[in-house]
This record gives sequence, C-alpha cells and structure tokens, in this order.
Amino acid sequence: MLSLSTLILLLYLSSIYAKVTYFNLENTYGPYCNPKSKFTPDAGIVRYAGTPWIGKCVLNIESCCLPEYPNGTLLPNLSISTRFYLHLLAKPLCLTENVTVTAGTGEKINIDCNTPNGSEYYFDTEHLTVTYYRSSKLPLSKFSLLVTPLKIKTRMYTPCAFDCFSDTHCIERSLVCDRYKNCPNGVDEANCDYIHHHEPLSFQAKIILFFVLLTIISVAFFITRDRKSLHDTGFEENRAATSPLLSSMILEKV
Repeated sequence: MLSLSTLILLLYLSSIYAKVTYFNLENTYGPYCNPKSKFTPDAGIVRYAGTPWIGKCVLNIESCCLPEYPNGTLLPNLSISTRFYLHLLAKPLCLTENVTVTAGTGEKINIDCNTPNGSEYYFDTEHLTVTYYRSSKLPLSKFSLLVTPLKIKTRMYTPCAFDCFSDTHCIERSLVCDRYKNCPNGVDEANCDYIHHHEPLSFQAKIILFFVLLTIISVAFFITRDRKSLHDTGFEENRAATSPLLSSMILEKV
C-alpha cells in the first residue's frame, strides 16, 4: 500500500505542476464541456479528446485578475488587462467539425477546415468561449488550439514574470521552454534545452496511467497472497502426513 500511495502522490503533484492545461473536448463524460464552468489557466491546449462522440462542447476560459495596487484597489482606467493570443496548431476536419471562438466583448471568429494551420488571433477581453461542434463520430480529429492570456503591462504594475521582450505584454514564467509558443514573437521558446524537459501528461493520460499501475499492483498482491496460501497449505499437508510416523516412533521408544 505504501507504493500505491506514493504513485497517487506523484500523479497528483504532476497535475499541480503541469505548465499547460489540456482541455480535452468531450461532451459525454469530459470535465470541460459544462457551459456553467469557468477555467483560469496560465495557458491551455484546446483539443479533441480522441474518443468518438457527437454533439457540442462549450468551454469557458477566463483570465485572472485585473491589476491592483498593493493595497488591493484596482488601477484606474483599466477595464481590460488581458489580450488572449490564439494559435491554431491543427485545424478541424471538413464536414464533421466546426469551432467558434467568442470574446466577452462580442467579437467572434469561426475556425474550420479551410483555416490554415498556424493562424493567429488576438482578443482584448477577460473571457473567451470556445464552442466546438462535432457531427460524426469518425474519423477521429487532430484539432488543437493553443490559448494564452497575455497580461497587459503597466508602468506601475507587472503581474507576471516573463515579458516576451515586449513593453506591452507578458506571460507566466511556467510557460517558458514548454515547447509551445506562448509569446507571439516566440521568444519564450528561444535558446531552450529540451533534452531534460518532458511534456506534461494530459489529464486523460494520467487517469489511464493510474489505472494501469493500480491493475499491476492488484495483480502482484493477489499473486503474492495465492503463493503464500499454497505454501501454508503444503506445509499443513506435510505435517499431517508425517504425524503418524512420528507417533509410531514415539510409541516404539516407550
């Protein structure tokens, strides 16, 4: 049980320190498609979950927090502190998929199979809604969209640690050298040593890994228990078989 607890702890820590949130679009049992839920990631990969389903998934992404003075009051004349940067990594499939991105300001774009991979979009807003439609279970899709909330810098307040070599926007330091271009100019991935860096597991992969490890541990436990049971049974049978002989030897000595 100690090893199981250790594995669970490692999986939990890996999910805490993951640099990018993987939003797997799955309207049947996925955690991200509830229109009432809101998520506030450092950055996110919005992608097809990989399981066949039909329907609509609504994902709400928010930026965290309007700039404040140290005393907690908001900076004046600053109603929006975020510019969302979207980078299309893999476009949707033709005929079966369609993606709509709507900003809190009402601005809207449509992404379909005619949208080139690598397309970039910007929204000055604190809230984005990604609506994903799927009309056929197959074929499976490689759709993937990188979403990064760029925080607007001011002279009096800088809410994040990496400034993208820019005077206007910055990102969280956890996004530097994560293999994804979170700064529009790509400077966060420049001069990175990827040899010792591994991409964090997605939520779905962590669940699968957890059940695989749990199965292995359970099988090992039952095999060990059965071996011990067979060993104890064999010992009792041997002792029972030798008991008459021992009894006769004792009687002869008497």
